Amino acid sequence: MDLAASNRSLKQGIVRRKTAEEALKKSGEHSKKLLEESQRLQKHLQHLTHRILAAQEDKRKKISRGLQDEIAQTLLGINVHLLTLKKEAAVNAKGFKKDIASTQRLVRESIQSINRFARELDIPQHA
Repeated sequence: MDLAASNRSLKQGIVRRKTAEEALKKSGEHSKKLLEESQRLQKHLQHLTHRILAAQEDKRKKISRGLQDEIAQTLLGINVHLLTLKKEAAVNAKGFKKDIASTQRLVRESIQSINRFARELDIPQHA
């Protein structure tokens, strides 16, 4: 009788152990699937991050080119005005003052353009 009880106890132990092994196996498989999904999502996130950074860089380059073009045009205009002022200074004092005011306006407009682009790029502005 003791032998039969011992036998039943061993069989129950074996069943419990097999059940525990099966649960561990399923848990391991589930963990493996979760890890693979996590790695896939991480790669996807890295790809999206790269695309966002590339788009931001493209936008910054476009804004930078626009800023460079606008400032170059304004500075060219100021230079032309200064050459005109140089020629008119000897001939016409009244026209000279008018051209100085016009050149000052171009300088103010350039400063406003630079500040506008700096805001678009979110760059701290200096006075």
